[in-house]
Amino acid sequence: MRREKRPLLSRVADSVYWMARYIERAENVARFIDVNFHLQLDLPLAPAQQWKPLIDTAGDTEVFKERYGRASEDKVVRFLAFDDQNPNSIFSCLRFARENARSVRETISLEMWEQINSMYLQIQLQRGMAQNGSLPEVMRSIRLACHMFQGITDATMSHDEAWHFLRMGRMI
Repeated sequence: MRREKRPLLSRVADSVYWMARYIERAENVARFIDVNFHLQLDLPLAPAQQWKPLIDTAGDTEVFKERYGRASEDKVVRFLAFDDQNPNSIFSCLRFARENARSVRETISLEMWEQINSMYLQIQLQRGMAQNGSLPEVMRSIRLACHMFQGITDATMSHDEAWHFLRMGRMI
C-alpha cells in the first residue's frame, strides 16, 4: 500500500520555522552574553561601557533605557536573558519556541518536544542562578541545550517539507 503524501499546511510550516528561529535566537543571545562576560575580564573598559553595546546590537536601546536606565552587567543580563517583557530575551524566545512546538506536536518528534519543554523549564529555574555568580555556566547550559535540540531534530524528525522549513528558520 502506497502512502499518499499530504501537502504541508502553511500553519505548520510557519510554526516549525519560528520554533527553530526562536531557538537559534536564544542560542545566539546566550553566546553574546557569554562572550561579553569573558571579554570583560580581559578588556580595560568600565563595566557599563562593556555591556551597553549588547543592547545596541540587539536593537533594543530605547526600550532598555525606558525600563532599566543605565546599562550594567546585572541589568543587561536580566533584560537579554530573563526578562519576560522583552520579546528578544532568551526566556521569551524559549517560551515562543515552546508555544510553536505545542501547536505542531503531531509534526515534530516526541524527543524534540521534550527538549524544548526541558529548555523552557531550565530557563525558569536558572533565573536566580545567574545572579549568584554562575552566569557563564547558565549561558553554557542554554547553548548546549539549543545544540542538543538541533541534534535531536536532525536525528528524529523526518526529513520532509516541515524539516526544510525548520532548517530555514535555523539558518536565516
